[in-house]
Amino acid sequence: MEINALHKANNVLYLTTVQSQFSNMYIAVREKEQRLFTDEEISNLPYTSIQNVHAKEWKLRQKSTTRFTYYLETKQQPQIILDIGCGNGWFSKEMALVSKKNHIIGLDVNTEELEQASRIFKYSNLQFVYGNIFEIDSFSKQFDIITLNGSVQYFPDFKELFQTLQSFLKPKGEIHIIDSPFYASHKIIEAGNRTLDYYTTLGFPEMAANYHHHEIKYVSNFDVLYKYQRSIINKLLGKKDSPFSWFRYTK
Repeated sequence: MEINALHKANNVLYLTTVQSQFSNMYIAVREKEQRLFTDEEISNLPYTSIQNVHAKEWKLRQKSTTRFTYYLETKQQPQIILDIGCGNGWFSKEMALVSKKNHIIGLDVNTEELEQASRIFKYSNLQFVYGNIFEIDSFSKQFDIITLNGSVQYFPDFKELFQTLQSFLKPKGEIHIIDSPFYASHKIIEAGNRTLDYYTTLGFPEMAANYHHHEIKYVSNFDVLYKYQRSIINKLLGKKDSPFSWFRYTK
């Protein structure tokens, strides 16, 4: 797949003009949350040291990742995959390792994490790109699979997002939403208030305007490949898994 880029810097292809206001704030928040990692730590994700303050969360993400990579292994034909909101690239890397025949494009709007990802993960079937998906024309009907792993909440309008991603898919292409929250309509305001309280406590109340709460009705016609269920038995046994369901749309 050929990618039309404006320019290339530090092995990252830039498809649209850089807008740094959000990414600068995002990095500042991630630092406050202790979610910025060294190159060595990122190379091992989703596996982390037990000393990591988010170790329990990463344990759950290991399970989500394993489920998806097992699924990807069932594909008989080479897949062109777009990983939206790839951040530091760890999930893109996990997909690239499934098969050298697959081609993975990790996309984000955070230059710092993208350049770190491209520095760490040097695979022939993996490319990192900067781009606003609503300004990219060359992605039309290019992808077999599009993934949003913990990133859908950074898009304000789910309908606009979904329509754009549909246009990127080949016939029978798939959109996968993993480790991402959706809410019943009557829970949206409450969730928004929790988010504002959280970012205010961190010292970045303005970040709440960039974290969006989408209604579960928007994925009601998607296949559910993993469904989170609260189980008394699992609670008693101490079994834990991702609190977010895995949704698949097939074009």
